[in-house]
Amino acid sequence: MKARPMMGNKSSFELTLSFLLIASLCLQASIIRRYQYYPEGKMNWIEARQYCQRNHIDLITGNKAEGFSLAKELKEFNIEEVWIGLLRDPANDTAWRWINVKSGEGISGNDLSQSSNWAVRQQSSHCAIVADEFKWYSLRCLSKCNFYCSQENKIKHHKMLLTWFHASQYCQSNNTGELATITNTDHLKKTGWIGLYREAGETWKWIGDQPSDYRNWAPKEPLSYDCASFNLGTKKWFSRMCSTELHFVCYDDSLVVVNENKTWEDALSHCRSMKTPCVSQRPCKYKHDLLSLELSDYSYVRDRIYRATTDEVWTSLRFLGGKWCWVNGEMLEDQGMLPDCPSQRRHCGTLSKHDTNNWIIRDCSERRNFICYRKLFWIV
Repeated sequence: MKARPMMGNKSSFELTLSFLLIASLCLQASIIRRYQYYPEGKMNWIEARQYCQRNHIDLITGNKAEGFSLAKELKEFNIEEVWIGLLRDPANDTAWRWINVKSGEGISGNDLSQSSNWAVRQQSSHCAIVADEFKWYSLRCLSKCNFYCSQENKIKHHKMLLTWFHASQYCQSNNTGELATITNTDHLKKTGWIGLYREAGETWKWIGDQPSDYRNWAPKEPLSYDCASFNLGTKKWFSRMCSTELHFVCYDDSLVVVNENKTWEDALSHCRSMKTPCVSQRPCKYKHDLLSLELSDYSYVRDRIYRATTDEVWTSLRFLGGKWCWVNGEMLEDQGMLPDCPSQRRHCGTLSKHDTNNWIIRDCSERRNFICYRKLFWIV
């Protein structure tokens, strides 16, 4: 599968970069860049996520999976609908949550079932239809089909293409009845809606007052619409069967977490020797270094190192010439958190993946995971 050109927001600085500016770049703090990738081809939701995790970070989530900015990029690639990292909560059928990008497993965050980003009724309702061999199938209630109305003990088929909701209104207004409640298959000779439906978090039930425990589901029915997609035409989220094959969007950034245990010096050498192919319409290359971190990126980076195999990872923080600085020459934003005169060996800085708000200094000869940063250079 060939990745489409990356869609990252290029700053004016990047677009005008030349070799004359490379020398000054080494004194600038690392800017963590985020990118979105649109792989060619379609996959089901599970395959799409595995591809994103294998080649990038994960499926897009949060504000990256909302509104006009995503729609603009889909239009550019002529893609109508894509998978996003949103799932129905298996522990609470009424809730929808983002995938847990931090751990790479499960879901996390607030319930999004009432978000305005959903198309009408797309996050909750599914309705039953009589179809092949007069078995019952679950279908999105906004689909248009023929339908059955019932009045007392009589059931009548209507050859009109309506959504389940409009069919229900038609039955009530024209027959003083409801969509049909089924107690046997004797009256079902054609395809059409029946009065069985399911709201999220509830069991399947009949719309009318007449009870019936009768069910005639086809094999593997009723289906679950547990995965979410983003639709270009409506700019809204839709619930889909996870087995549906759609395009998808992965996201990535300019960080590389290395799960190898090395001393600070060896980690620095490892980062600087890394080579990453640069895919662009313009000639370019990447250079790597240990990460020089700004405080504004602290929380984001801490989440990114969650899956490191050591509790702390090396950064490029180093005590040199009586001062704490980053290896690229940038001075630390807040020197107050670090000792003015550290012990002889504790001259290298780490970042913890746990909820600590301070830099940690360690013996540079200790061995642990580390985090690199890749910088893009345009070749002029």
